[in-house]
Amino acid sequence: MRGKWHYLALALLIWSLSSLVGCAGVDQLTDVLYPTPTSAPRAPQPSPTTTPTSTAASQEPTTSPTPAKTPSPTTLSAEPESEDQQMGLVFAHDGKIYRGDRFGQQSTEIADISRLEDWDFTLGFLAIADMGNLYIIDLNHGEMHNVELQGEIVYSHVLWGTSGQRLLHAAIVEDETAPTFARSVDLRTVGHDGEILSEMRLEDLSGVNLLRYDDRAEEVLLIPQGGDPAFTKAEYYDIKSGERQRTVAIQGEGEAMASPDGRYLLTERLDPEQGAQLALYNLSAEAEEAEETEPRTWQHPADSHSVSHTWSPDGEYVAYLLQDGASFADSTEGLGLWVLDVTSMKAEKVMEEKSLSSTVVDWTPDGEYIVGYHRGTEGESHFYMIRPDGGDRRLLTLPPEGEILGWMTSPNEASADKVTIDRWQGRFEDVEGEGTAMAQLVAEFVAANAEDDDETLSRNLRAHLEKTGWSTDEVAPRVERLGDQLFLAQLPRSSIYLLDSGEAHLVADGDLVIDARLEDDDLGVIFGMKRADFVQPTYMLLHREEDGSWRPLWTPQGRRDWVATDGEIQFVDDGLDRLRVRGSSFGLDEAEEQIFAECQQCPHRWLTATWRRSDGTYERESDLPSDASLSQIFWEMTERTPYAILHECLRRLQEGQAVDELVATPQVADQIGNLGLLEEEARLVPERETEDRVYFGDAKRERTFRAQVQDGKLIRVEPIEE
Repeated sequence: MRGKWHYLALALLIWSLSSLVGCAGVDQLTDVLYPTPTSAPRAPQPSPTTTPTSTAASQEPTTSPTPAKTPSPTTLSAEPESEDQQMGLVFAHDGKIYRGDRFGQQSTEIADISRLEDWDFTLGFLAIADMGNLYIIDLNHGEMHNVELQGEIVYSHVLWGTSGQRLLHAAIVEDETAPTFARSVDLRTVGHDGEILSEMRLEDLSGVNLLRYDDRAEEVLLIPQGGDPAFTKAEYYDIKSGERQRTVAIQGEGEAMASPDGRYLLTERLDPEQGAQLALYNLSAEAEEAEETEPRTWQHPADSHSVSHTWSPDGEYVAYLLQDGASFADSTEGLGLWVLDVTSMKAEKVMEEKSLSSTVVDWTPDGEYIVGYHRGTEGESHFYMIRPDGGDRRLLTLPPEGEILGWMTSPNEASADKVTIDRWQGRFEDVEGEGTAMAQLVAEFVAANAEDDDETLSRNLRAHLEKTGWSTDEVAPRVERLGDQLFLAQLPRSSIYLLDSGEAHLVADGDLVIDARLEDDDLGVIFGMKRADFVQPTYMLLHREEDGSWRPLWTPQGRRDWVATDGEIQFVDDGLDRLRVRGSSFGLDEAEEQIFAECQQCPHRWLTATWRRSDGTYERESDLPSDASLSQIFWEMTERTPYAILHECLRRLQEGQAVDELVATPQVADQIGNLGLLEEEARLVPERETEDRVYFGDAKRERTFRAQVQDGKLIRVEPIEE
């Protein structure tokens, strides 16, 4: 888009792009202009084929614009396009690119690009600069080339050449050898196929303002930038040799724009006495030979300045917005859309525009209309077209939060496939092997794609990580949604993160998120670590502080009656009040449990308990007195399986306790004593358990035994003879 002014200074670029983005609330405007009931679509929808036609549509622009009262807007007409009107408007919305007719109607999706950073568009070719990656997308044929750039790039910028055949890429790079700014600017030219054709460096600059790239003459016009927004010179460079050809003395602040034909350079300068004025410098060879260095000027009305300057395609006019105040910082209201005739150096007001956030987008390729964006204060934001004489104002049926790229001819439908690029991959590659940086990038990725479901987010995240070398064979990354911008993520290197509005908070080491509950500002997370073919679960309660950070509120660490080994943890109710915890005896303290030597594959006892929340902690529900022994606590929790009953009977007998409730007859206790199972040197190992029997051995004496249980009591214990 030739009328698009280019800045490398990041603050100015952000201001420019943000002024193109509108408020979402356009219901009132839509109801008036388009009364057909529709729901708000995610992507732009085709407009009606018949709409009212403005009586001013046939008017031609005057040679010199005259003041005009802002006309009432009309909806777009469905007039047949003549041969010279076959250019279709191209715009971006919600990460996708659409092409419509001359006014953006009848739009179809032609590309999915995730998002735009710095970009330039011409003749159906879209260039996107994204830090270390450069994407060149041919929307005419549905093709894309990705150029990976080297070096520590701080910011990058792109500008198509005047013929649209080559691209100029500028990158601000870290440069330790630069004595003033510790940065330099690398310039390179790139072909449509992504091939780098030439490179040069401008040393010790904080940035550049790219004004024009003549790709036939291989000549670049730019303003070198230091730490001051004001500038005093523009420079021409031979991009092939890297040599500076000539310097032009100019004066201005903020914006500077070269005309499409390269003849003029427009700046705005602030005169301490007269105020803001537009200055037009003649860059032609004839003016240089005649030493005509003084610019022609247009003095703005007192106490006003201009913004958002845009050249007409023929280089005869400049559209801009006038605002009150000596500078942008002093503005309180807009003073309208104006057009400067560079032949007469006189400007006239085209229409009223009071919003300070509005902008001039471009001119249509034929120069018949100025394209603008009005950002209202109460949600009535919209794109529009208006003739430079103030007639035939048309509201465009584009999403107010979209962005106009430019115009292109109708593509070859047979070859113009939809282009899809994933510009996140380069960023994932940049943080390869850095766990914390990767987690933060995942948080940003998830926040940017929050409209996707959990399965899609997890699948796409896994694809990114696998391409960058992260192993996901053992633990696949997983994202689980808790709220609009709150997610839990299990990531490689056994880490679980809370992703809150694009920020990553480490929760704990873990391979698997089992379940999670959010209740106000409290979050309960059940997660686990993989161990061979089983998962060791655990639990954490977190609280969100007023500053947005998350603090661990409670964990079961140090609670010996919390038994979850090889087991499970579940929320009992809908909230966080109760937990059901079940685990095996394999992880119990050996000092307390010496009756049997249990192995991983042996039969185990299973212990179950319900834990109830009390303020910021959890306590196990129990009927035991507070001074109960750990063995009593474990038995209260134990499921009454045959092995558990045998184990408890032997334990009590060893400690001289009564076993009446565990044996069918007193003779069973005698059997146990007579078999030597209570002797200190006995080493008992459980081997197998059935519905009513337990098979175990004495490793010291190399003997095996069988215990039988009926109705929850031991009825016999006997040796198994070989």
